Amino acid sequence: MSWLPHLLGIDNEAGRWYAFWSGPGSDVGELAIIGAIYGAYRKHACHEHRCWRLGRHPVAGTPYVACRKHHPGVPDKARRGDIARAQEKARGQWPGQP
Repeated sequence: MSWLPHLLGIDNEAGRWYAFWSGPGSDVGELAIIGAIYGAYRKHACHEHRCWRLGRHPVAGTPYVACRKHHPGVPDKARRGDIARAQEKARGQWPGQP
């Protein structure tokens, strides 16, 4: 069984755990980074099944977020007039704005 510690890198090279943390143990940090990136993606992804896009639009009355394609109230393409009307509507809702 002396091959197992050598394979894992935990035999006494320069210290008790030095060989492990500089060998296969260094992958622990890399796995943590990959796990954090995957978790952040899952948190911000569209809630539609098998949709890979980021969900940026909350669906009213639900805890879900959806991408532009799957959200019921977001138009596919906004035109210059649509943006101007939305801006005018927003200005009318906030008194005291120029």
